[in-house]
Amino acid sequence: MEKLSEQFNSIAVKKGDFFTVELPCNGASSGYLWNLDVTAGQAKVIRHDYINPNQQQDMMGFPIGGTMIDRTIMQAEEDGVIEINAEWKRPWEKATPPAKALKLKVTVG
Repeated sequence: MEKLSEQFNSIAVKKGDFFTVELPCNGASSGYLWNLDVTAGQAKVIRHDYINPNQQQDMMGFPIGGTMIDRTIMQAEEDGVIEINAEWKRPWEKATPPAKALKLKVTVG
């Protein structure tokens, strides 16, 4: 499965293929969340989750320490170009610009 990230912001897939968007995060402990917005083309979200690469958990089962990964699995629905804007911000701070912003591109064909 092809993967988009901060380092790799452009991939190519075929119609119907699945791909992932994996971005570093802190598991929303600071209130910052990645928001993905498909601005061109057709892709649907299949699954969204947080991955804790170090697998350490507290007594309640919550991840602790280190950077986590915000992972969204998507499916390309038609040929063409899918453009995705990714913004890392606190959802309630409407007038504040995002702390990070990325433009991701998927060529489908």
